[in-house]
Amino acid sequence: MRIRHLALALLGVFLVTGGVALAQTRLVVATVAEASGLDPRLVTDVYSYQRIYTMMEPMIVFEKDLGYRPRLATDWSFSEDGSVITFELREGVTFHHGKPLTAEDVKYTIDWVRDEDNPSLIRNLYVNISDVEVVDDLTVRITVDPTNVWIMNALARLHILPADIGDTNDWNTNPIGTGPFRFVEWVRDDRMVIEAFEDYWGERANVDEVVFRPITEDGTRLLSFEAGELDLFHGQVTPAEVPRLEDTPGISVSRATGLGHAYLGFNFRNETVAIDAVRQALAHLIPSEAIVARVLNGIGTLGVGPITPDSIYFAEDIPRYPYDPERARALLAEAGLEDGFSVRLHTNENPVRIQIAEILQFEAAQVGIDIDVSIEEFGAFIDRILGPDADFDLYILGWSGNVDPDYATYGLFKTGGDNNYIGYGNPEVDVLLDLGRTLPPGSPESIANYQAIQRLLMTDVPFAFINNSEEIGVVHDWIDGWSVHPYASATFQDLHLVTKQR
Repeated sequence: MRIRHLALALLGVFLVTGGVALAQTRLVVATVAEASGLDPRLVTDVYSYQRIYTMMEPMIVFEKDLGYRPRLATDWSFSEDGSVITFELREGVTFHHGKPLTAEDVKYTIDWVRDEDNPSLIRNLYVNISDVEVVDDLTVRITVDPTNVWIMNALARLHILPADIGDTNDWNTNPIGTGPFRFVEWVRDDRMVIEAFEDYWGERANVDEVVFRPITEDGTRLLSFEAGELDLFHGQVTPAEVPRLEDTPGISVSRATGLGHAYLGFNFRNETVAIDAVRQALAHLIPSEAIVARVLNGIGTLGVGPITPDSIYFAEDIPRYPYDPERARALLAEAGLEDGFSVRLHTNENPVRIQIAEILQFEAAQVGIDIDVSIEEFGAFIDRILGPDADFDLYILGWSGNVDPDYATYGLFKTGGDNNYIGYGNPEVDVLLDLGRTLPPGSPESIANYQAIQRLLMTDVPFAFINNSEEIGVVHDWIDGWSVHPYASATFQDLHLVTKQR
């Protein structure tokens, strides 16, 4: 009986081909939260896209310096006026269900996202596309009218789906793409398993299988990593532990300036929260400098607006809301709410966000505001924020991927924008957001336009910004070929190139 058990165990570890035993390589990767879904048309969160990037591919992707790298497209060219982009697709690309990639798949994906009858959450990125033309099997022509100067960044975020099953497949339980890994199983809140796709057009994955494990508690995730149960993870590292990890032999800490921020969002549908002075008061109750210094241990920087201070588009003269409880009291008095009020605040089980919520709850209580804090699993939390009923008053969340000022502002603050969860609207902001898509990037006109947007937004206070992100990952020395990406969603887009010597 013991011999039989040993044989069964060995079968789980080895593949035998031609009499040679080939060790199966499994990469175990932890993330801070569970994915909300696997249909790239219907999700916007980092944790979903981190998984999607391993299985589905855009025509182009962002390098770590944020330049473009060919993926499903090998080349592209622009018409003289910049309004038409022609992409040449890669030959020999096959979807996981066996269908060859063609220009029809690109047209299908873009047209589906653009169709207002479909529930896409990324439509705002592609509203300026007026036509997608199939020139031949491997050539597609995209017309942008009026010209959207940020459209290439948008296309670098668009994962191509197969046209033949795009409307019939269950994308949460059977995502099908062209990526180096194919979907195997998803046991929610426990694991997602993907395996090397043998017919991948590029270099076959160096590992046979990847297991994504959502571990929401920072200490638990770190203990699992240091015990060797995890090979690597990207996301929140217990801030106080970072210096120790950087000095630990056999462990590498990977760091990159992030492209996002954490913020407190306000529901403008709530009559009390919709009062300008109330939002300003709540913003003044967030001790952001102390949070960055003590809660985050100096990881990241102080958040002051949707665009970071190191950007050429940043406006130095925007209104700011430093921690000032007395100013908060005065603002509440101006609003006729000196006796306080009650609101609900929702966030997910991210330990730092929970701590920030508790800090704000305490500070608000000192000025008579009763904040009821609710902590939810990430998927349920996102459903609450994105749902048609928008069942929240305040929430703490992050926004990432701000490669350009359009992505940092348009979907979030345009009236009716796909990511405008808070019900905010300002006609003057709307005009400037549309104008920003037509001005040459980096030009004085473009810089002035986005600075004007920031001034208006920070006067209206749709968000109270807490901190700008820094991307951090940790990896054991038996892993080679991975480091964090400043665009957090794409940090695993080249996971197939990672090797494991263990």
